[in-house]
Amino acid sequence: MKEFESFKRIGTTPHRSYYIPFATEDVIKNKYGIVDRTSSSRFLSLDGVWQIEQHDHIDDFDVNEKLSKTIPVPSCVQMHGYDHIQYLNTRYPFPVMLPHIPYENPCWHYRRTFNLKKQDNERYYINFEGVDSAFYLYINGSYKGYSQISHSTSEFDITELVVNGENTIDVLVLKWCISTYLECQDKFRFSGIFRNVYLLNRPEKHITDYKIETKLSGTDGELVFINESSVDITLNFNDNTVLAPAGKNTIIKVENVLLWTAEEPNLYTLELQACGEKIIEKVGFREVTIDGKVFKINGVPVKLKGVNRHDFNCETAATVSLENLVEDIQLMKELNVNAVRTSHYPNSPEFYQLCDAIGLYVMDEADIEMHGACTRDGCYEIELWSEYAENEFFTPGITDRITALVERDKNRSSVIIWSLGNESSFGKAFFDGAKFAKNRDNTRPVHYEGLQNADPKYYYSDMVDMVSMMYPSFETIREKVLNNPEETRPFVMCEYTHAMGNSCGDIAEYWDMIYNNEQMMGGFVWEWADHGIKTDKGFLYGGDFEEPEHDGNFCADGLLTPDRKLKSNALEMKAVYGGKTKSEITEVEIPESTYKFSSGIKIEVNEHTGEITSIKVDGNEILHTPMHFNITRYTDNDRDLIPHWIDRCHLSSCKPYIFSCEKTENNYSFTGVMAANCLMPAVEFKLNYEVSGNELIATIEYKIADYIQNLPRFGLEFGVDKAHSNFSYVGFGPTESYNDKHIACEYGYYVSSAEENYDRKYIHPQESGSHYACEYLAVKDLFRVTAEKPFSCSVNPFTTEQLRETLHSFELEENDFVNVCIDIAMRGVGSHSCGPDLPEKYEIPREGKNTFRFKF
Repeated sequence: MKEFESFKRIGTTPHRSYYIPFATEDVIKNKYGIVDRTSSSRFLSLDGVWQIEQHDHIDDFDVNEKLSKTIPVPSCVQMHGYDHIQYLNTRYPFPVMLPHIPYENPCWHYRRTFNLKKQDNERYYINFEGVDSAFYLYINGSYKGYSQISHSTSEFDITELVVNGENTIDVLVLKWCISTYLECQDKFRFSGIFRNVYLLNRPEKHITDYKIETKLSGTDGELVFINESSVDITLNFNDNTVLAPAGKNTIIKVENVLLWTAEEPNLYTLELQACGEKIIEKVGFREVTIDGKVFKINGVPVKLKGVNRHDFNCETAATVSLENLVEDIQLMKELNVNAVRTSHYPNSPEFYQLCDAIGLYVMDEADIEMHGACTRDGCYEIELWSEYAENEFFTPGITDRITALVERDKNRSSVIIWSLGNESSFGKAFFDGAKFAKNRDNTRPVHYEGLQNADPKYYYSDMVDMVSMMYPSFETIREKVLNNPEETRPFVMCEYTHAMGNSCGDIAEYWDMIYNNEQMMGGFVWEWADHGIKTDKGFLYGGDFEEPEHDGNFCADGLLTPDRKLKSNALEMKAVYGGKTKSEITEVEIPESTYKFSSGIKIEVNEHTGEITSIKVDGNEILHTPMHFNITRYTDNDRDLIPHWIDRCHLSSCKPYIFSCEKTENNYSFTGVMAANCLMPAVEFKLNYEVSGNELIATIEYKIADYIQNLPRFGLEFGVDKAHSNFSYVGFGPTESYNDKHIACEYGYYVSSAEENYDRKYIHPQESGSHYACEYLAVKDLFRVTAEKPFSCSVNPFTTEQLRETLHSFELEENDFVNVCIDIAMRGVGSHSCGPDLPEKYEIPREGKNTFRFKF
């Protein structure tokens, strides 16, 4: 059994378009706006409880062995106690020894029975919509075949093997096969029969395949039906009945046709009838064209406001239900998304029908990613990618995957672009597949970002119709696209504004460019939702399952949480996709205070550090932690700066050292530095405290040392009693806001609380809840702050250190105080976890000064 070292599929039917046949007399029902396939009498679901047994390698398999355990199908075996959960991004999960895979290769023997009333002149087809990574099929103990391509349908004609009465299906699923070299996507690596399984019973002669195209001419449309079957088909369409001869094209004209777009997804019903069965297709009239540098739909320039979406459910992993799909699409519509890229494989067939019905443009991507090729020497070498892309050993596998993609989804109106795969470079191994896509379907353009990491001779290949990049800087876009006279193709960002943690600070600036340049088609945010496994404690990520190789929390990189709750990233995207790219500071009246102010305050200051250790208001202590300088933070976008900030510059260990102190009864003046052991000072500062009645006036100046690349912030931090967790402010709100991320916000007066302010939805705790450009902060019943210049501030349940050092949200320890941060300056959040450097204008100034007036 060495099929697993070959790209061949054995015993499967040819790839075809997705459809479900009904008996002529069946009453067709709809569910979520699409045909409910379970209402077909010719459809038998084989989902449910199957028997299962795990083996360490394929040689242990015996088709007749007794199976003692059970598992639901569809599901992922790792979610049911088998094997182990592992998250990897850019690496293969086993030793890279092409064309071989390890002998120790976990596999799972599945079995179930079903009853059949076998009829003469009927054929029986079993369909597996998704099995990771490959599988052998046996019917009633007899070998039928072998298939691979995890995210594509495998169909077998089992007519000769089934019997009247009870039948037994045995399936041996392999964790790895040769295809694993082509399926190195950034995701948890799950295995098993993870999508639906069903049986179709059909007439001896029946419809096999067909292609539907639509053309526009003025206000009229043409439906071109290409009958690729060996039987004539009767078409019922728009109150007309037309015969479509076998092997021929049939054209149906429609006057004053209603067009299909993501905004107005008008669909016409086409019924196919032949040989005692009928098939329902929903057809949208639309044309996709490239006019010079401009991407158009129905002759109108379109901007793709997109997201990248993985199939993922926090409780069922790669197994997603129809309800999950509906929820995602409806949320996308609510967030002003009009396009989705199926990263990095075809989704389940019903997803595209839902996109047709609800209205989403789809960039449909082949199940191809060879990311591990460029990391197989322990580094990240682009040249190693090219070696695999140029290696024609991969040609059959790549071609079969692109063929499967195009053939299955060719009749879906929502599919507007074919994508050849992801992060696999480009070379000879891709030629046949790319040519197939263009020759088989000339109604859609072809996308492939892999040209960016291929031999430069391929960069302007006519096999790809648009230029695509991931996470380009604004300078790169201008240099390589907008100001490049050789670049005549439309430009799309297939991934941009990496949404990991507190992120998407650059999305508005990208869309300023997109809205103002016709060559720019738009982009797809990476990515739609975090990947995190739900447990009683909370969400887990890479490394939490004792797997020796993993990529940490890099899978928690979505606009939404794993259970589909919105984060501020999603709200920022919604605002920008809705057409807003600016949010201005306006005049806001600060409400008159109704508080009774104190008659006076007293402070105690540590003359060696400059920290205020006590503030007593009418004799009552209000500080739970000293008022001290704050120069650190953690966000996932800061991760690449951690080696500089923490490992080299030891910012988290910096302490204040006072060089001079002048004091009077109501005034303290200090000069000093922030410094860590073994290093020069990181920051010079001047600090002045003045007490005047019930007011504390704090004037702070800072200057960053030359050897410090940048600082995340500079300000004050202190704790106050938990009874004072309510606060109000004038600034950008109501959600968190930063100098580069406040488009979803409006400038105004807001009331909140520490608990509401901090976003616990970040799987990995981090900086959250700051408010940009504030001119006023009031902590209820305690104090109010104004300043000479706008400032950033937050009132949170947790300290900066807690948010910097804790690995999981559920591990944050509650305090008996709330934490107040008041910053002279706060660095922008950007999207650098996988994107460009933060533009200099969003860094904090290297020198700064502000005066804060606290009134108690």
